[in-house]
Amino acid sequence: MKKILYSIISGAIALGAASCTDMLNTVPSNQISSGSMWTTPELAASGMNGLYETFYKRINTGTQLNASYLDGFNFYGIEALGFCTDYYSNSYPVYLLYSQNNMANDIQISYEWRFCYGIVHATNDAIANLHKAGLDEATYERYICEARFLRAWAYSRLNKFFWGVPLYLEPVTNEECTRTQSSAEDIWKAVTDDLTYCIDNQYMPDNTLSENYGRPSKGAAYALRGMTYMWKALTDEDGTTPEQDYESACKDFDKVDDCGYDLWDDGTPESYLNFFEPENEKDNEMVFAIQFSATDGYSYDIQQAVGPRDTWDSWDEVKPSADFVDYFQKDDGTPFSWSAWAAEQGISGWDALTPQQRSVFFFRDGLESDSRYSTILNQARELCGLSVFDQYYLDNGNEARIKTAYENRDPRLKMVVVTPYEPKDCYSPGWNNNVVATGKQLRWPLYQRGANGTGSGYDIWLDKRFTALYIYNKYVEWGDPSALLDRRHCHVDFPLIRYTDVLLQWAEAEIELGRLGEAADKINQVRDRAGIRRIQTGSQEEMRDAVRYERRVEFAIEGINYFDEIRWGTYKESKFQGRDVHGGQSWWGDNTVEYAWYWKDNNWPWSVPAAEYQRNPALTQRPGWIY
Repeated sequence: MKKILYSIISGAIALGAASCTDMLNTVPSNQISSGSMWTTPELAASGMNGLYETFYKRINTGTQLNASYLDGFNFYGIEALGFCTDYYSNSYPVYLLYSQNNMANDIQISYEWRFCYGIVHATNDAIANLHKAGLDEATYERYICEARFLRAWAYSRLNKFFWGVPLYLEPVTNEECTRTQSSAEDIWKAVTDDLTYCIDNQYMPDNTLSENYGRPSKGAAYALRGMTYMWKALTDEDGTTPEQDYESACKDFDKVDDCGYDLWDDGTPESYLNFFEPENEKDNEMVFAIQFSATDGYSYDIQQAVGPRDTWDSWDEVKPSADFVDYFQKDDGTPFSWSAWAAEQGISGWDALTPQQRSVFFFRDGLESDSRYSTILNQARELCGLSVFDQYYLDNGNEARIKTAYENRDPRLKMVVVTPYEPKDCYSPGWNNNVVATGKQLRWPLYQRGANGTGSGYDIWLDKRFTALYIYNKYVEWGDPSALLDRRHCHVDFPLIRYTDVLLQWAEAEIELGRLGEAADKINQVRDRAGIRRIQTGSQEEMRDAVRYERRVEFAIEGINYFDEIRWGTYKESKFQGRDVHGGQSWWGDNTVEYAWYWKDNNWPWSVPAAEYQRNPALTQRPGWIY
């Protein structure tokens, strides 16, 4: 097991998720104060380790979006806002989607503000005081670069949410936390200034793949600065043109490769999925990551959030949206269409059927011939209607027919998503006498969890069993009893920046500059790894669609898509499918089977959190937000 580099020894500085005013009120009695933290090399090393503490969950007992569980890096909340994922918990919806009004007291808004400013204030403290520690020049400069990179990362994240926030580049007292928001352009300048310092510093290593793994590097600084230029290109209020920003982004992305980072490819058809395994996480694809290690106490609970009940008794709250599954292309690079699939299967009348009536094509085999299924047979008939059931249902062959809809698709579909009627080996401690259940399948209607899944039609058991819902395959441990300690102690590192992200944003910039052939080459590197047909150079709009497709299918469960859709101006088009009201869906596309999602024209940028406005009236509210 890898040794985590961020271990926080006794006395490390606290980075609790705090607002400007909150975090400066007191210093806990069991922690060394800022005045003492930076006085020796040993304490300075401890303090630098402490800068990463805020990324880790200290309340590792649940994955729901409420104050009791939201802690550390907000994996699930931001992923839930994106196109790829439908988040559903038993008690706590994603209120930014579920509420018909934009509420300034929303938990995610206040949490992201506190989380990022916790990093800002801690790094400001380090930058101002590291000179007291008696460090050699190389160590001092490397520490300063690390702190400035983390500050840039935090301000970049804040700006992508709020589009202008108060700017603090030095330690402040409670009384000095009275600034209003600086412009988005001023925040981007502060970000690029910090990153330029890192890039120009001779002591910042090109990469940290073999030494100080997980810490920022010059390559990471180039990557983040290039991504900053991509956002800066949305406005020219700082005096630069979008073309200048895209050109700057291309130059920075090119340097990431020079620093030793590259696209992961192990030469197997499962190369994409294999990257997310612990044994491969230190490959040169990983530009900047949060490190996790179950045995060292720094782990996270992605298994619990993503896996079904049959895998480590997980909760499947974070799951693929039906829109996302339908979005995966055919393996020849053309769009998938249910209507076209129906025609290929000789099914007449597909387009005239309602989504609920289309459920008939997804039912399991044997509903009529197997007497065990009498109850769920009635459930199925009621769902689609008796006449539709009698016309379309195949008692022997319904499963084989629907499986063809998921075949000959982009290979990443089955790497990312568990599709219906595909066998999976499942392991969940305490169930089935602690034995692996082999060959279970995602079926509908659910009938029986079963003992071993072989030969009797046993089902992959979900936590959410009220309708047919997709589940993720990516990041889920299935049939290996030795893979985890438990569902809350997962140890594969989580990428904050990986090279695919760099490469595809580089392709975006090339498209905006009209260099379409260069963009196609970069997109095809990703498609080659995935095993899907290469694209040909098309119009600028066609190339935009091509790179957006790659980014959507590549980055599911990585907390990236929401920011992409905002940056592209496609959020309503993708997440809401162009509707004012949308929501979770079953396999067959019925709408709002879980929570309804309400589109609001002013849902971005976020307004300042209500609690922060009460503390600091100099902050300005955005119109349409309720305080």
